[in-house]
Amino acid sequence: MGSLGGSPFVVQDHHIAKPRPIRVIVIGAGISGIGFAYKAQSLPEVEYVIYEKNAEVGGTWLESRYPGCSCDIPAHSYSYPWVGNPEWSKVYVGAEEIYEFYRKQAVEYGLYDHAKFNHNVLGAEWNESSGKWTVTVQDLASGQTFEDSAEVVLNCAGVLNRWKWPAIEGLQSFRGKLVHTGNYPQDLDLTGKRVAVIGAGSSAIQVVPTIQPIVKSLYNFARSPTWIAPQFVGRLAPAGRATAYTEEQKERFRTDPEYLKQYRREVDHELNGRFPNFYKGSAAQKSSRDVIEKSMREKLAKMEPELREKLIPDFDVGCRRVTPGEGYLEALQEDNVEIVRTGIQEVTSAGVVTNDGKTYEVDVIIAATGYDTSYVPAFKLIGRNGVDLAKRWAVTGAEAYFTCAVPDMPNYFMVVGPNTPISNGSLMPSIEAQLDFALSFVDKIQKQGVKSVVVSREANNEFNDYKDAVMDLLTFSGNCNSWYKGGSSTGRIVGPWPGSVNHFLESVRNPRLQDFEFTYQSENRFAWLGNGLSLRDINKEELGWYIRA
Repeated sequence: MGSLGGSPFVVQDHHIAKPRPIRVIVIGAGISGIGFAYKAQSLPEVEYVIYEKNAEVGGTWLESRYPGCSCDIPAHSYSYPWVGNPEWSKVYVGAEEIYEFYRKQAVEYGLYDHAKFNHNVLGAEWNESSGKWTVTVQDLASGQTFEDSAEVVLNCAGVLNRWKWPAIEGLQSFRGKLVHTGNYPQDLDLTGKRVAVIGAGSSAIQVVPTIQPIVKSLYNFARSPTWIAPQFVGRLAPAGRATAYTEEQKERFRTDPEYLKQYRREVDHELNGRFPNFYKGSAAQKSSRDVIEKSMREKLAKMEPELREKLIPDFDVGCRRVTPGEGYLEALQEDNVEIVRTGIQEVTSAGVVTNDGKTYEVDVIIAATGYDTSYVPAFKLIGRNGVDLAKRWAVTGAEAYFTCAVPDMPNYFMVVGPNTPISNGSLMPSIEAQLDFALSFVDKIQKQGVKSVVVSREANNEFNDYKDAVMDLLTFSGNCNSWYKGGSSTGRIVGPWPGSVNHFLESVRNPRLQDFEFTYQSENRFAWLGNGLSLRDINKEELGWYIRA
């Protein structure tokens, strides 16, 4: 009989954990979205659609095609943990090769059967009664909008997807060619041109040495210094970024999967071993700073001493993103290049005017000024009780629970959300861990009668208090302007994870269910147990499978 005062419970006639059909809406067909397609191959009764604003897969690696665009970690670390690529041409490869690899994976995983390209998500609103999200989508080809719905929304849009112009007075009045590295025209010929590059982050550091040999003059406006490091895992690349794999090496990668796996593990071991450098005042931090500073001084040996000193940061290594910059420092010392440390006052129709009143007339301005890294979704997200995530984060700053979940947003998960391990080592294992985190809840929604699941505010707040405290120990919180802190020197850190890659992987491997609030489809949360049989019983499979010795 049922509990006192309740109606008798009616047993559902199905085996334990019979998965119910559900729908998942995935936003973005970049590396995370392609990774979801791989995982979805083994999900029973899951229908999904991927909405992608671009015309193809690839995300950042489709969009970013500025001169010299490449990955700054070894290519063999920039593949999913479950698949190696024996065909990488070089130790460090360019954007086009990375894109082609991931496009091939998208084909193999069947993503194109589920993707709708040139479709931009405009909004998503939670419906408490149905336990579903209503998602508004615009077909960019026709301009028409429509609504879709799903039990789960997985945001795989990441953080490097909305490039932004710098906030400089008069920028749009420039009559020459104005371009951004995040939307770089492939037919732009810089030969013999006078070019201004605004910025000193990773894209500027790649652009400057690439275009320097062909331009007439180049002005790099770099308001803040940056630590320019030797190549990560540079021992694998004796010829620097030009180091190519021989046909013999690639053949061994092809024919000896165990060797390829071990090679990839060694690369990641060395990358991940850098994390102790980020502890303030540590011996590893001091050693790292000594090595990088020595390297920079050697490469800047021809520069006028006073200017050289201005290019050596006075903040800890890691406060801003550490960037390998082969050829960048050398290019700054070429006759046709000038590094400009004075702030920009305005842009006129003819060029750039600095705060000291000097005018630099140019034909082309390249804004290497990055992206909107606020983590606020590009679409309006309205959760439980009408909570608007953008409005909340405007007050609190972007904050999530283990980078994957947000209070008041049921059945909503993120990959590469706030405080993901984006500068802690290779991002690839962390992407898989975040996908698995989200899919562990998809499994419960399907098999345990869960209507909705959402992280509690208390758990989210306590996690972020913990995160902030650990960040005080790390150079990420040092005294420098950084996108990690929303472009400020003192803001809350929304960039990297407060620990190593392996620390992150262990933290999300077994989700803490006690931090979540569940609602159920049935009045009895145990209805999913069914009629007393397992699928193994019904299929008459091996029933003594648990004997191990």
